[in-house]
Amino acid sequence: MLLLGALPLFGAGDEPSDRATLRGIAAFNVVIDPVAPDLEKQGATSDAIRTRVEERLRDAGIKIDPASNVFVGLRLLSVRAARGPFAIAATIAIYQTVALTRDPKMKTTTQTWEVGTVILAEPKEVYRGCMESADELAARFVTAYQSVNGASKARE
Repeated sequence: MLLLGALPLFGAGDEPSDRATLRGIAAFNVVIDPVAPDLEKQGATSDAIRTRVEERLRDAGIKIDPASNVFVGLRLLSVRAARGPFAIAATIAIYQTVALTRDPKMKTTTQTWEVGTVILAEPKEVYRGCMESADELAARFVTAYQSVNGASKARE
């Protein structure tokens, strides 16, 4: 398995202004986008990934609330040529409702913070690679969240 590094993403990122949008959020829902069948065949299911992310957030003292309209979203995209390794792009983002400054009555849900990674994994390493990517991205989210809320705030 080879880690290719952080993805430059468009829109939200992990800059101080992006992290500031996490300040004061008390709880998060966790949403995992549908996983491609080729990844599911290797054991990397949406349920397994959701469980993993929720455990990492709870371990950090971040409250999980399935009813929350603010959510942590994780997406895995994969490509595989013939019988070679899988290229897997994983992103984690925070989605929340925002209002337009020109018309505060107009609201939408959008990404306000996001990071990603890309890995190459042989078929027998896909499950491990997906879980390690979920762990890495959850840890990066925890770091960002705690940087503006404090570690003790997350445990309250």
